[in-house]
Amino acid sequence: GSDTGGSVRQPAAWCGLTGLKPSYGRLSRHGLIAHGSSLDVPGVMARTAEDAGLLFSTLAHPDPTELQARDSTIVVPSRRSP
Repeated sequence: GSDTGGSVRQPAAWCGLTGLKPSYGRLSRHGLIAHGSSLDVPGVMARTAEDAGLLFSTLAHPDPTELQARDSTIVVPSRRSP
């Protein structure tokens, strides 16, 4: 979903999930309906912060249709077993 005004983070918090609003330009906005163009950011919801990071790293890729989407490498640390 898009997190213009907390539409991902707040429901996630209420349900005991992790909501992530990335920095503007980290994920492509292609396909979003513009409510506030400079504020619209696609976000992710997941059960854990690690899952949110994995989902984010999967979605973050260069998009030729989106001029603001940045091409950058995302490193998601993994949990280590005790």
